[in-house]
Amino acid sequence: MRLTLADLRDRAGLQDCMNRYAQGVDQRQWPLYDSAFAPGAQVEVPGYMQGTLGFVAFRGMLADTFDAARLSGQHFLGNMHASIAGERAHAVTEFVATTVEVATSGSATREVTAGLYVDDFERTDGVWRIVHHRIMRKSADAATLPFAPPIADAVRFTLTADWAHALPLIPGHS
Repeated sequence: MRLTLADLRDRAGLQDCMNRYAQGVDQRQWPLYDSAFAPGAQVEVPGYMQGTLGFVAFRGMLADTFDAARLSGQHFLGNMHASIAGERAHAVTEFVATTVEVATSGSATREVTAGLYVDDFERTDGVWRIVHHRIMRKSADAATLPFAPPIADAVRFTLTADWAHALPLIPGHS
């Protein structure tokens, strides 16, 4: 199959959407997270959460419930297989997400989860957004590890800035 320039742009747009989702969650940049979703988008996590939630309610669960203990999170997005038909698309993206939660002073629980994001997208105003986000967990491994308070402070520091806008993209340019 020969890809056209439009195909490559669409694939890059879908990957950009998934990056906005993942980095928004990881950095608690909720406007960035919101920008990945179309109005009224739904999220489901079969086997972990009953039914579906709107993306705003899912954000609330992440920000209010998980962030009470979550120190950090980091996604690694892998292979994406996408099919695109006009203004709609469907993609399956492999992921590994690592989360660190403070357990006690001096220790933390690290959970590594791997799975698939199965998403339906629509393009509006030239931007791809998720309309239905399914998190299909394939594995999860948790361990409690020593975690010195200075390391926890360093990790918290990474959450204090909007890193995407903290520095010029090209040195010497604003």
